[in-house]
Amino acid sequence: MTHFNPLGHLSIGVRDYSVSKAFYSAILFPIGLSLVYDSEDPAKGGKALNPDADATKKKRTRTLGFGPDADHELLNIFEFGDDAAAPGAGFHLAFNAPTRDAVVEFHAMAIGFGGSDNGAPGIRKHYGANYFAAFVVDPDGWRLEAVCKTEVDEEENVGVDGEDDNVETKK
Repeated sequence: MTHFNPLGHLSIGVRDYSVSKAFYSAILFPIGLSLVYDSEDPAKGGKALNPDADATKKKRTRTLGFGPDADHELLNIFEFGDDAAAPGAGFHLAFNAPTRDAVVEFHAMAIGFGGSDNGAPGIRKHYGANYFAAFVVDPDGWRLEAVCKTEVDEEENVGVDGEDDNVETKK
């Protein structure tokens, strides 16, 4: 039986299209999401720009869409320049990751592409025995999480601090 997911997509506003395109393309790849819509790329569903016609029109908001495929776009990113603002403490977007390695890679890519650490990869026992997560903040202040709840053998947990409380404590 297929599980019905009532959530269609989430949309966020960012300051810089190019920075966000690089950041989200890198961090979402390990968890199985890719760029499926790009308003500036006809190959990704956008429209070819006509320099003559576009010069006389109001500037379009550049948009990116990420998902497992074009029919299941989950995250939309709109460039709003200085008008973009992430919500404050208490809000974050959590992405399910297929493996713990994907969580680790999500975190590493986020740091490598201009994000900041908000909780290193590890078990969060206070959320569940198999709650393996990492927390980051994107270049615009959006708080993000990757989580994998897959059970693993006890020996694989050796060396992981189960009492880590680095969950959304920074920024």
